[in-house]
Formats: sequence, structure tokens, C-alpha cells
Amino acid sequence: MEQAYAAIGRAVIAMQMFEAAFVSIHEGFRMTTDEAYREATGGMIDEQKYWTATANVVKALSGRGQIAADLEDRFNTLIERRNELMHRWFMHHGWPSPDTNSAADYAPVVELAEWVRTEANMITRMMAGYMVQHAHPDAAEKDIEAYRQAMAELFHKLHVQE
Repeated sequence: MEQAYAAIGRAVIAMQMFEAAFVSIHEGFRMTTDEAYREATGGMIDEQKYWTATANVVKALSGRGQIAADLEDRFNTLIERRNELMHRWFMHHGWPSPDTNSAADYAPVVELAEWVRTEANMITRMMAGYMVQHAHPDAAEKDIEAYRQAMAELFHKLHVQE
């Protein structure tokens, strides 16, 4: 039983890291690619942006044609599976009796939680890797046009960084 709770906790932390990184990177991307937005925000990320559902950020990128289809699918799958784990697991699957110590009874929720944690961590690392490679201040100083191009292509090329 404790393994299930630990697995869910690790999934929650991984998703929080993913969401914080994704929103921050998306906001930085918008400020880099949309000068009017940068001026309107003063180059600062409003705390309310972190309250926006991650799925809405993916929809916004998609609506503007700024995300590769396979990356959009990957984000949406992660978000859907996280939602299943966090919001619908009990409704769809129930929960084992508190008296059970059978690992098999908890195996399905542990498996989903581990998938969510692993995928969230992989995508977070992928985003961080892209940003370190292409959005580093030295890159902007060396070649501002290459920097702007890399930022404009961020969510089109991010997934090839694995």
C-alpha cells in the first residue's frame, strides 16, 4: 500500500515540475517571439499564468501553429493520463481495501503513476536541455537572429532533442 502512495506522490511532484517549467518556457517563448506581449508584460511572468491549465497552454500553441503535432500529442497524452491518476482513478477503478497488503491490488495505480512520473521527467529534461542549448544568454549575444529563430521553432523542434 505504501508503494502506491509513494508512486502517486512522485508523479505529483514530477507533474508540478513539468508544469512550472512548461509555463515558464512558454511565457519566455511568447516574450521572445511577440514583442508586443513582452512590452505588455514588462518581461515578467504574472503569477496567474501558473494557474492556467497546462492543456490550455498546449491549445494556445496549437491554435497559433507553434507546436509540432507529435509533441502536442505527447503533451496531451501526459495531461490526460495525469488527470486520470489525479482526478478520476477512484471513480473508474475504486481503491483496494485498507486491509489488503497485496501489491497486485495496487499494481495498476502504481503503473500509471510511474508512467506519469517518467514521462513528466523526460519532457521536463527535454525542455531544459533545449533551453540550455538554444536560449542561453551567450547564444543570444553571439547571434541574436539564430537565437530568435531557435525560440520561434522551440515547440517545433523541442521533441527532436531527446
